[in-house]
Amino acid sequence: MNIEIIMKMNRGSPISTTKENDYEKMTQILIKYGIEANLNYAETMDDILSILNSKKPDILFCALDHAVEKYCDTKISHNVHTFFEYNNVNYIGSSPEIIERVLSKSALKYEWERHNILTPPYVSIGHSEADFTIGFKKLKKLDAFPYILKPENLGNSRGIDDTSIVYNSMELGQGLARLRAHYAGAILAEHYLGVYSDTMEITCAMIGGPGTMRLMPAQVVLGHSKKHHPITTEDKNQNRTSLVPLSPELRASVIDFARRAFEVAGVRDYARGDFFFADGKLWAIEINGQPMIPDRWFAGAAELDGLTEEQYLVGIVAAGYQRLKGEGRIQVPFPEAASELMKGVL
Repeated sequence: MNIEIIMKMNRGSPISTTKENDYEKMTQILIKYGIEANLNYAETMDDILSILNSKKPDILFCALDHAVEKYCDTKISHNVHTFFEYNNVNYIGSSPEIIERVLSKSALKYEWERHNILTPPYVSIGHSEADFTIGFKKLKKLDAFPYILKPENLGNSRGIDDTSIVYNSMELGQGLARLRAHYAGAILAEHYLGVYSDTMEITCAMIGGPGTMRLMPAQVVLGHSKKHHPITTEDKNQNRTSLVPLSPELRASVIDFARRAFEVAGVRDYARGDFFFADGKLWAIEINGQPMIPDRWFAGAAELDGLTEEQYLVGIVAAGYQRLKGEGRIQVPFPEAASELMKGVL
């Protein structure tokens, strides 16, 4: 079985180099267990098409959720999974519609509310001046201070820093203006749960799909104490966080709650969700439908659940394979060494 792995072209930054090293390690792990794996680099849809035409993989693992296509002097961003669907490409990950849903924090929250899954009070604010004025008024009327402000369609805590939490109308206006100056898209403002005395931030890795999910929750802990400090991308990239196990009782509750949240979201094969325990309740925050794998939090949650790095990485491929085989889309056998590794895992 051949799998082609595609990552974004390395720009030479320390983070890009780390990700490249991680994907090279993932490639070698898959090869170790009998999967013919190759690492490729892409920036545009033409790059991805070239890889598909030259390699003709049994399965594709693409770390990019969107890629640009050039028309004369214009660049248009495309959901790569839409391209895969229309061209009958076997790929690991969620459908294009689900990727778009989870990329929009408010769209996902709307679905959670429809299915009675608790999520903090929120308002989504468009980028225009009229949207800003209307959204500001809604937030003042909602009066769910403090709010945390974040870009609507960015994951992995991007766009969040120490100024993202606002406690009154003045800070709210300043914070919204600051985000509008740096991000072209909509802004999500939601009640910040970090102010409750019993607050716990929880991440939950998922491998599988509806009816077959392996859920691996863990508490996220900051390495330094700071009052009402949101966990940022920098905290994660600079290794300022660690994962610790939940109590058995809370773990069971989180698994049940997260399962419903993932199922309503519609994600499949692999994903990672962010949740809070606060004010005596569990809250759904957001889901990363295509987390960057290998990923410290995903790996940490898997390890606390008893999986090795090899098992969780091969497991993601196995989940995609099992789904595609069930759909009649793939006939090649899953390698024996990989099957042996995954016994009792999924």
